[in-house]
Amino acid sequence: DDMSNDGASCEFVQSIHVLNPSMLGVRNASDGDCPLSLLYRRFVRQFDSSEKFFPGDNSRPEVVKHREAYKVAAMNSFRIIDQLLRPTGENGATKNGQFRLVHNASKVDCPPDLFRYIVETHVDQVTEVEEVTGRLPLHIAAMAGSTQKGAGVEMAKAQSPHSAYHSKFVIDELLYAYRDGAAVQDAEGNYPLVLAINSGKKWIDGGLKSLYEAFPDATHQIDTDNIRASLKPAFSFTSNFDDGADDDESGGFIGEEAPRASEAQIKRDNHHDSIMLVQKDETSTWDIVGAMWANEEDAGVQMLGCISIEKRVTEGGGEATIIPAAVSGVTAIVNAMKNHPNEPAVQERACSALLALSPSDGKREVSFAASGAVASIVSAMQAHVSDAAVQEMACCALRKIVAQGGAERATVVASVSGFTAIVNAMGAHPGEGAVQKEACKALEVMTGFPDANLPDLPGMQTAPLLQMAKEKFPYCREAVDVVLTRLS
Repeated sequence: DDMSNDGASCEFVQSIHVLNPSMLGVRNASDGDCPLSLLYRRFVRQFDSSEKFFPGDNSRPEVVKHREAYKVAAMNSFRIIDQLLRPTGENGATKNGQFRLVHNASKVDCPPDLFRYIVETHVDQVTEVEEVTGRLPLHIAAMAGSTQKGAGVEMAKAQSPHSAYHSKFVIDELLYAYRDGAAVQDAEGNYPLVLAINSGKKWIDGGLKSLYEAFPDATHQIDTDNIRASLKPAFSFTSNFDDGADDDESGGFIGEEAPRASEAQIKRDNHHDSIMLVQKDETSTWDIVGAMWANEEDAGVQMLGCISIEKRVTEGGGEATIIPAAVSGVTAIVNAMKNHPNEPAVQERACSALLALSPSDGKREVSFAASGAVASIVSAMQAHVSDAAVQEMACCALRKIVAQGGAERATVVASVSGFTAIVNAMGAHPGEGAVQKEACKALEVMTGFPDANLPDLPGMQTAPLLQMAKEKFPYCREAVDVVLTRLS
């Protein structure tokens, strides 16, 4: 944590970046992590620490000092992110005009959570065009992955390839902020859809479908006499493609009789590819995470993605598989929970996946508090009190998270009403042995840290529930006796 006002770490990292700028998006061989992802997790963790609540008077000098120190550290971490996204050796304007963070973030394999944060905090830039090229961030995202003239930030595609569905996610984020951008032409008169086609993007995971649906009239600009054969899987015309047209798989051109693209002639695909992708054993965790972010509205993709991430951890064994899955997987799982609060299947599998990833909490800047994982688990319990499977898995996950993080994590669970949620689970499922067992064990772990800032458990309500669990389920006896002793 760089808590110095001069931000010495910013200058140090920038000096390294200047020597090899193409390393910006390159992932570690050991855990698949990349600099931008690590830095953003650090920024989120530091910002969360700057808002930490302490027992007693929070206006005390030591509390104020702690908060200010972490605010400075968070600012320095984001300054590094900002510097890394700037053209190498330039601090202000680029050759395409004024530097804009959203434009440059649209060019690289920016982690989804970081890219969303940049767009949300610089939303005015989404509608701004580069002075020279006349391009919006949407144009730039459409071109990403190809050789770009005046691209500013340059990445060697072979060294840092985009994860599956990355282009779709970025394009969807920009369209959500400024949908009319799909109808804007750059200085050369190109629509984003045309630039995306020319860059070789695919129909769904490349974002072509999203751009087409936002502005179908862009297809009038496509020269279908010279459309590349590689686009045939994306733009499946209803005629001519299968009627003897020249189909050169090496990347040649379709015959002259291919019709002009129109809304009626383009078949709309479904999300079957993403459903299949997240279930394949050979799919990397980064590609699973990319598919989850880009298809966050699809509950099936989210549930199966959570299952696949958990499977990689439980079958891989040890920290060697947990950390690579956690550095990108935790925020994707939390995002799935936030987008599908009313889907118990998603909530249960997400809690199970977070349980498997819990040993990573506090390592490699992974934070189950700052990422919202703890709060999301408790929210799942509150939203699905009557669902025994959700309650059991959530109690188990909270227990493991607190066991890993100690008094600090117990305090976090308490601050988001986690204790109340556990007691409510016991009251709602008196006949479910699995729920009673996990709830009792969770309370045993959480009350085991004298330094934790915990609420006074409602003894008149909690004690009878514990006593009932003890009498009905003998395997709860040991945990219940410990908790009752602590309550007394």
